[in-house]
Amino acid sequence: MKNIIKISVLSALLIGLTIDVSAQQQNRRSQNQAKGDCQGQMMNRADRQGQNHQRMMTQLNLTEEQKTQVEEIHLNGQKGMIPLRNNIQEKNAQLRTLKMSDDYDSAAVNTLIEEIGELRTAMMTMRTGHQQQIREVLTEEQRIKFDTMQQMRGAKQQGPRMNMNNRGNRPSF
Repeated sequence: MKNIIKISVLSALLIGLTIDVSAQQQNRRSQNQAKGDCQGQMMNRADRQGQNHQRMMTQLNLTEEQKTQVEEIHLNGQKGMIPLRNNIQEKNAQLRTLKMSDDYDSAAVNTLIEEIGELRTAMMTMRTGHQQQIREVLTEEQRIKFDTMQQMRGAKQQGPRMNMNNRGNRPSF
């Protein structure tokens, strides 16, 4: 009987500790997300981009010369993208502030939205230019594979689109 009580008490303590640790981990994740944890998000983006870049170079079976050329194009592209991304993040922060302001200024909000759109357009133009530079380095066979990879990547980023007439359970504001 004493053994059953001991086992029950130990089990209850173990379950309680497990729940407590789990709750603390969840709380930390929530706090990081609430802070925006931009640095962590940027690091994740950089990690993903680096992995995608390495995967692309491996799958295309590039020669050493091609690898050097593609690497240079990639690095130059990243150098050009960093200021644009930073500028977009700054403008998004300004936009959030303006949208939550007690004295809402629709002209300022619209101006920021247009500026963000122009920056995104500049990024897309730059990205397309870098992709074309990479295509010029590739053989015909590699180019076909590269184009297919780009299409697959675009499809993943797009994800399933909701029908605008059927918004599901989303609140309408």
